[in-house]
Formats: sequence, C-alpha cells, structure tokens
Amino acid sequence: MIYIVIPVHNRRHYTLDCLACLSRQTITVQQVIVVDDGSTDGTTEQVRSNFPDVLVLPGNGSLWWAGATNLGIRYVLQTFNPGEDDFILTLNDDTTIDTTYLESLLSAYQAHKPCIVGSVSVDVKTPQRLLYAGTRLNLLIPDIENLAQTRFKNNYDLLKTTAPYLLSDSLPGRGMFIPRAVFDRIGVFDEKRFQHHMADQDFSVRARRAGFPLVVSASSVVHEFTDATGVDLQSPMSLREFIKALSAIKSPINYRTRYHFAVKHARLSYAYFTVDMLRIVLGYLRRQLNAISHQNQ
Repeated sequence: MIYIVIPVHNRRHYTLDCLACLSRQTITVQQVIVVDDGSTDGTTEQVRSNFPDVLVLPGNGSLWWAGATNLGIRYVLQTFNPGEDDFILTLNDDTTIDTTYLESLLSAYQAHKPCIVGSVSVDVKTPQRLLYAGTRLNLLIPDIENLAQTRFKNNYDLLKTTAPYLLSDSLPGRGMFIPRAVFDRIGVFDEKRFQHHMADQDFSVRARRAGFPLVVSASSVVHEFTDATGVDLQSPMSLREFIKALSAIKSPINYRTRYHFAVKHARLSYAYFTVDMLRIVLGYLRRQLNAISHQNQ
C-alpha cells in the first residue's frame, strides 16, 4: 500500500487537480490523506465531494508544511499500522503527475532497496525545463549544488539520455517515496526546528546517514507550478522586504531555519552558519547592483 500525504492551505484548484492526477494512476493500491491546515476557500468540502475516498484531516492553520505532513504521517502510522513493504509518499498540491508516476517510484525502489526515492521536478509550463534532479551538499562550507543546473543545464531530455537513476545528498518533500522502515529508524520530520523550509532536507540527510540511499528516479516526474511557491528570491526586492524574508516562515532564507540546519548537520556549525548568511546578504546586494546597472543602461 502507498499512503500519500498532501498538506494544503487555501489552494483549492491546485489540490483538486493534484487529486485528479492521483485518481488516474496505473497503481491503485493507494490511500490519499489531505491535511487541510485551516483553509477558508472550501477545499475540504470540494475534496470530500469530488473525491470521497480521500481522507481529509483538519489542521488549526498554524502547522505549516512540516507540521501538516507529520499530522498525516502519524495518522497513517497509528491508524493503518503499515507494514515493512508499505510506503508513505509526501507530495505537494502545486504539482501534477503522469499516470505512471507511482509505478515508476515503486520500480525505482525495487531496483535500489532499501532506499528513499525522490522525484525529478520540471516546470509545468515548460516541461523540458528541468528544475531538480538531485543535489550535492558540502557540509564544511555552505554550498548546495543543484544537479539539474550544473550537470544537466536545466534540460530534461539531457537527463533522460544520461541516467535513469541518480544518487543525491538530499531530497525535496514534493514527491518523496519513503518506506515504513525509515520512520521506525529516524522518526518523522523535525517540525520544531524546520516549520516549513528545510524540513525535507533535514529529514533526507538524517535518513541517508541512517543507511538509506537517496535515489532520484528520472522517470518519476512532478510538474511544478513555480509561481505557487513561497518567497521568490530572484524577483526585485526592497531592503525592507529582504529583511522581512530573513525571518518569514515561508522564506528559504529564514535565519532561524538555516541556523538549526547548520547546528544539526555542519561540521563547523557556527562558521558554516556565518558564511551562509554572508553569502545570502552578498547575493542580495549583487542582485540589487545588477538591477541598478540595468536601469542605467
């Protein structure tokens, strides 16, 4: 059995489209659990009406990604008591998938078990634009290499012709295929230190250290709505907006989140965190200078 946990909040149209994709899968041994964390747009009512087999768990509106995902995972573990051959798939609702998606994840697992299988991510508007295909982490200095960009030049066709599977140092939560044994070994996501961003990265790094390889399946593709994510660091940002982003829960540059990751995983945690924040500040200044330069041309 594959238990699919999807945290949602006020994105009804994304949620319904995602569930429609799951209803068309070639593998039907699945149970979908939607964790609705305080939606006010009628998400719960529409899900129950359109997809009566989907379980909807209510949140209080303050769970964020990690807390909502954990609520679904704990429900599965306590209610269904899945066996060693069962899986939990974490999936975001701002994605669409092909009909063979679950089948491809299961095939990848069988070829590399025991492991966690991650998904390739492409832009839903431009499917050949590769967004994610694995990472390389440097835990001595803050450096995360996105293989989609550095190795495959953001070209999904290049990935498909290169390798069916890739090993990664971490995995994102949008399409993470996790066997029951992982939760028995390392527990669930760390929702106290990582409410939203980096909870998946922390979880996957802990799993890899516990002996579960992280395998990215080139044929397991999630089509991502890139404009539906949180803070966009590439868009023009005022100084006030940048400072706000440093503490915003949905921001990938939240300093508390990055501090906790450094303390838990970096070899020289305080030096790692200091360099990481300097890199973020200098990156912002560089983008501002580039914007001013373009305006003056």
